[in-house]
Amino acid sequence: MSTTAPTRSVLVLGHDSRAYLAIIRSLGRAGLAVHVGWHRPDSVALRSRYVAKRWELPPFHENSDEWLSALIDLLQRERYDLVFPCNDAAMTAFHRHRGALSAHARLCIPDPQSFDVLFDKIRTNELARAQGLTLPAERVVANHAEAQGAVEELGLPIVLKPRQSYNPENPDEKLMVWKAYTREVFDRALTSLLRAGPVTLQRNFIGIGVGVEVLMKDGEPLLIFQHERVHEPLFGGGSSYRRSVPLDPRLVDEARRLLGALRYTGVAMAEFKLNPRTGEYVFIEVNARFWGSLPLAVAAGANFPLGAYQLLVEGNVRVPPRGRVGLYCRNWYHDLAWLRANIRADKTDPTLSTRALWRVLADRVRNQILLRERSDTFAWDDPAPAVSEARQIASLLIKQTSNALHRRWLSSSIGKRRESRRAARLLASARSVLFVCKGNICRSPYAEVQLRATKPAISVASAGYYPKSGRPSPAHAVTAAAERGLDLAAHRSQRMTRELVAKYDVLCVFDHENLLTVRAEFPDAAGKVVLLGALDGGGLFISDPWGGDLPRFRACYDRITAALARWPAAPK
Repeated sequence: MSTTAPTRSVLVLGHDSRAYLAIIRSLGRAGLAVHVGWHRPDSVALRSRYVAKRWELPPFHENSDEWLSALIDLLQRERYDLVFPCNDAAMTAFHRHRGALSAHARLCIPDPQSFDVLFDKIRTNELARAQGLTLPAERVVANHAEAQGAVEELGLPIVLKPRQSYNPENPDEKLMVWKAYTREVFDRALTSLLRAGPVTLQRNFIGIGVGVEVLMKDGEPLLIFQHERVHEPLFGGGSSYRRSVPLDPRLVDEARRLLGALRYTGVAMAEFKLNPRTGEYVFIEVNARFWGSLPLAVAAGANFPLGAYQLLVEGNVRVPPRGRVGLYCRNWYHDLAWLRANIRADKTDPTLSTRALWRVLADRVRNQILLRERSDTFAWDDPAPAVSEARQIASLLIKQTSNALHRRWLSSSIGKRRESRRAARLLASARSVLFVCKGNICRSPYAEVQLRATKPAISVASAGYYPKSGRPSPAHAVTAAAERGLDLAAHRSQRMTRELVAKYDVLCVFDHENLLTVRAEFPDAAGKVVLLGALDGGGLFISDPWGGDLPRFRACYDRITAALARWPAAPK
């Protein structure tokens, strides 16, 4: 790539309403022309006054070159100073094709060695141990057999981590960290994560999340900032409310040792868990990209996006090396969900990140009065994203209320009778039936083979709305079906399509989510969707056994068998 004078333009790729918007604002306020791509249509960041131009680019997929050709054409035409990928999918795309892309623009991504280590949780922990960092007790397992003794050794709750958060083989799937409190949840989480490779099992550490954020050159920090989570999800995940705190020399030292071993250049956040009562802490992971709590750092004056631009384009970082301490920042969209979960949670359980309601209210009042609270989305110079977010929150609350009322109505005696009569009427005259559940690997394939065995005159099939076809039924499903003389071993899931839906007289679903999703995705077929559970009087909804043990599958299949046994007779 030629070293030409800066054009004062950048390309930001991603969709997160937190880091994505913070980067756009940081660079736009500095006078840079900010172009964006790979965004979601409903992203509030697109409303920012600092977005100079939007580009509709094909999404990254490992098995297609369409996205790469379109992106290279854009880079050649616009000649950006710097490209900011700001989520795992974009980072992975640029890492895997950095040779082709770096010929046309500077890229704000780690060097190849750092990427291979820091985007692999197992390799990150191996390096951390080699550098003497403090980690929780852990085991890496490749199958269920290896995990058998882990629960006894590490105890419940236990934390399960995928090797990578992003699966390039299935771009629609984000692999999440789980915290399992029971063996049932542990088995389900392990089954899910093992599909993408080895899983790290860690002993749960009681503490609050702390992030040490850095901009580095060759392993030396040029800008450093620290925050701690005030409101974090009960079972782990990004915070919805956090505050800036003084640097903890112990955590800073561990972050410098880890990233220094890689001679790291760029932005990163080293995440720790800190027990404020005992002072003990453990290293959790590194985000080698811009992180979700970035709006707090930028609001506090730790301007990481602009600093990265100055370092990688101009070679001279001029932003202040520290940020303001004692500032708070809230994400309203996620904090409402946190508040609801916190109210319902057991406040006596030390493994849950709960807070007393009076403390929550006191923080809100005190920090507003002292003018030390900021918002991830609201800014006086750029209010449109917050207005868009407010509309989304209102829409979500209306939808959730409507769904709850609908579920309550269906569960009432009147609602049950109505659904039972409707299901009996439609199924009695049906010559073809499509069973539908979420994934088409547990409930719907069993109902399909069961009905085919008992009602050969009816044309029957099954499908799901989960965005991946060709998945087999889990082992417990195959076993439970075999105990009833039915074969699911050869089953492979298929995804619903309009053409498939149009072929069948009735769509038979199992639970409330199935009902609402199918009606929403296929509104023309809403009138022919019925609940299988309406047939036998045992409750309208048949819950998903996926991830459960064999008894759970047996109970589910017993319920489906009982409902199918009440199949209405055809009218004479």
